[in-house]
Amino acid sequence: MTIRQQKILEAIIKEYVDNSQPVSSRILAQKLGLSSATLRNEMMELERSGYLLKPHTSAGRVPTEKAYRIFISSLENRGAKVLEKTNKQSSEDIFEKHFNYLFEQIGEEETKVFIGKEIPLVRTKKYTLIVTGFRTSNKKHEVVGLLGPTRMRYDYNISLINKLREMLEDYE
Repeated sequence: MTIRQQKILEAIIKEYVDNSQPVSSRILAQKLGLSSATLRNEMMELERSGYLLKPHTSAGRVPTEKAYRIFISSLENRGAKVLEKTNKQSSEDIFEKHFNYLFEQIGEEETKVFIGKEIPLVRTKKYTLIVTGFRTSNKKHEVVGLLGPTRMRYDYNISLINKLREMLEDYE
């Protein structure tokens, strides 16, 4: 993926998260200062690569799980703590086993992001789970998380969950 395609994909994700509507080349042209034709060509390539979907012929594009994963990785490169897919257990496990597995996977001061089918508690494409671990003042290991739609403001929510972890660690 080219740098320009990465910037276009990031702009599409942010626009889609903010407005919940397929993103058109016209909207991106205003934001990025590129021609609509250039954007349509790049968006078509991103669609071929599996990063975007076009809900119907006259619609703009929407990001896929693959696009959100790239976006999360770019946040990681900017200093946010996130994770790659870790849950490979079968779907026949009961809720409690999934919860215990999740609890065991989250270390202290570690934030992980599970997107769609990666979530060990819920088997769906529609949600994202952001979790973080911390140690309380009485030295007990705890986990706190945020479950929301896949279409969310990842940068804001990861910062929010990390701030909550800091507050809970300091709480006596």
